[in-house]
Amino acid sequence: MSVKIVTDSTSDLPEEIVKELGVTVVPLSVFFGEEAYKDGIEITREEFFKRLTSGNDVHPHTSQPSVEDFVAVYKELTDQGHEVVSVHVSDKMSGTMNSARLAQAEMPDAKMTLVDTGLAALALGLVVKFTAEAAAAGKSFEEVVAVARETSEKTHCYFMPATLEFLQKGGRIGKASAIFGGLLSIKPILTIQDGEVRPFTKVRTEAKAVARLLEIATAEGPFAEVGVIHEGEGPSVTLLMNHLKALSDGPVVSGQIGSVVGVHTGPGVIGMALRKA
Repeated sequence: MSVKIVTDSTSDLPEEIVKELGVTVVPLSVFFGEEAYKDGIEITREEFFKRLTSGNDVHPHTSQPSVEDFVAVYKELTDQGHEVVSVHVSDKMSGTMNSARLAQAEMPDAKMTLVDTGLAALALGLVVKFTAEAAAAGKSFEEVVAVARETSEKTHCYFMPATLEFLQKGGRIGKASAIFGGLLSIKPILTIQDGEVRPFTKVRTEAKAVARLLEIATAEGPFAEVGVIHEGEGPSVTLLMNHLKALSDGPVVSGQIGSVVGVHTGPGVIGMALRKA
């Protein structure tokens, strides 16, 4: 018997890490009108962003996995004799945890724990990665659960969307709405606090925003692990990656955002996930 880790597709972990650590990813869905696509399975990030920026589609929306989706995953793993730690996006941002809870209730005899990280995107991904590494190292079920919970508290993220338009349309802007009025003249740096997107600071240009991200990382470092949250490539991504590399004990994880997170951030987002030891 071993401990298996389940997460959802908002974690945006690179596929090679997911496969290496044996993580099961339950996809959320993206809707363009009545057309539904499972994130990362029926639509790639490249296809999604092409449609998002084409101007020909209605604004997409997202939906959490169904209870049946979770039951199928949990049943397969527990039937194989595994214990399950299911690690997910903030309950305040998505109904994903609720679907997982309802699925768990249908399997009262399964040894399983759900963890609401209060995070999203690669910040969630780093928690999942470290938790899966603990499971792979042979730690007990209780130890793996403790790792997931403790790491959630020690992981933070900061990100800069190119515009607040998509967060506002998707209803995920939370208290960051306080800076929405300056949309056209500022570059907001946002964070996730208490499971919600909140404003951290604001600057006037992308270059200043990236410089501010570097300052934040330097002030809060060093870190056990870091990741760059981004859509696409470019000089700002490279600069942030190189800077974070010097502040971390391990390599920088590159987390290109997928379609579900992309619905809310839009294209051009850049940010960082930071895990303290």
